[in-house]
Amino acid sequence: MSQSVDLARAQQRFARRQRLVRWRSWLPWAIGGGLVVLAGLVVWLFYFSSVLAVSGVRISGADTVPLATIEQTAAAPIGTPLAKVDLRSIADRVRSIPAVADAQVTRAWPRKIVIVVTERVPVVVVTDGSRYELVDATGTTYRTVPDRPAGLPEAKVTGVRRDVTVHSVVTVSAALPESLRAQVSSITAASPDSITLNLSSGVKVVWGSSDDSARKAGVLSVLMKRKAKVYDVSAPDLPVTKGEKR
Repeated sequence: MSQSVDLARAQQRFARRQRLVRWRSWLPWAIGGGLVVLAGLVVWLFYFSSVLAVSGVRISGADTVPLATIEQTAAAPIGTPLAKVDLRSIADRVRSIPAVADAQVTRAWPRKIVIVVTERVPVVVVTDGSRYELVDATGTTYRTVPDRPAGLPEAKVTGVRRDVTVHSVVTVSAALPESLRAQVSSITAASPDSITLNLSSGVKVVWGSSDDSARKAGVLSVLMKRKAKVYDVSAPDLPVTKGEKR
């Protein structure tokens, strides 16, 4: 009787070991299969389902550009899975808005697109006598307004090389110290090499080209310690004053 019991127990232990061996041999396959299924679910969730699809756009940084204009230009693909959205294309479209200098587009999980806009900042207003064009520090003309904005130097640009001349005027304006820029009522330029600053006091500054503008600004600051009606820094090594007051 005892031998029969021992034999039965041995058979049971052997059967358990066999089942354990079989389970261990199948375990890697089971884990691998589970991982494949899980990966498939993740891919489906992010790239094909509507659970994480774009539901709207969040915009920041816009001041003068209407939000509706940015949203319409961005043309975010509402209903498209967020992971599949081409963010670079959206950013390029937003940058095509004249008043936008730059745009950064990111995903905001689970269902939003975030657009951060950097608007152009005017440094000079260019006029032909009938309209006023806002120009930023890169020399880009991006908006036309009916009235002259306060606080910006007015540039009267003529001649055939208008774009080049405008860029030169911007370079000169950017080189001026803030205290001097505040005194400039207008800038006249018939070419990139014939720029003149007209101060609100009636004083004229013959600047010439935009070359060596930083150096010319330094020379002018010293030269203006002597009262005169005209300061000529077009050749900064040989500056000239006219109509000196004693």
